[in-house]
Amino acid sequence: MIPGGLTEARPATPEIQEIADKVKPQLEEKTNETYEEFEATEYKSQVVAGTNFYIKVRVQHPP
Repeated sequence: MIPGGLTEARPATPEIQEIADKVKPQLEEKTNETYEEFEATEYKSQVVAGTNFYIKVRVQHPP
């Protein structure tokens, strides 16, 4: 891996889902929407001065 580069996409883990769950309320507030389903499916990470996570999330709006 190149320093500062992104990892390959990996399947989401329970720890990654926890991160997604923490940002869900912020996203709902910013988009003024609610999400019935909010499931992390995969992620990439980047180590810089800390770790950045790029998480792909499957969402579903309520009917």
